[in-house]
Amino acid sequence: MPDIKQWKKRSLFDPRYVGVERRKSRNWAFLLLGSVVLTIFIQNNVISGGIIVDKSMYPTLKEGEYYLINKYIFHFAHPQRGDIVVLFPWKYAAEEYVKRVVGLEGETLLIRNGTVYINGRPLSEPYAVGSTDPNIGPTVIPKGKCFVLGDNRTNSMDSRQFGAVESENIQGKIKPGEWFPLR
Repeated sequence: MPDIKQWKKRSLFDPRYVGVERRKSRNWAFLLLGSVVLTIFIQNNVISGGIIVDKSMYPTLKEGEYYLINKYIFHFAHPQRGDIVVLFPWKYAAEEYVKRVVGLEGETLLIRNGTVYINGRPLSEPYAVGSTDPNIGPTVIPKGKCFVLGDNRTNSMDSRQFGAVESENIQGKIKPGEWFPLR
């Protein structure tokens, strides 16, 4: 059992304990710095969250809903038709957009009388609300780009206004109703 008298005599700057205290401080500083670096890495490269702030993806995603962005998926795969993605419409855009991929690189896109055609075939879009206007194309989607549209076609700023999106500007993928996209 430790001697109580010894414990009471310990001074704050006793040279026997200063080294131990410094190591504890360094350990805490390293742990804090490591946690910050790991959090930043995960948010930039693996997973992050967001809130829907407009009605462009209604009824699939409602205004005010939270979502998780799976950011690592497109390191291993390319966006597919029907994927809901988070993107920057141009390289230095300040605001992220949430849209659905409808056209892939090399495909011929045509929008006529409110219907989207891919390679001459009408695209089945049970999720779409409203008419897809204006008429566009036929146009071939360039290499390394995707054509994206909001599900609420009458209330969406998408590729009809800003053109096909560079694949590198796509931040990640969302699965509505799933909070953990690692499945």
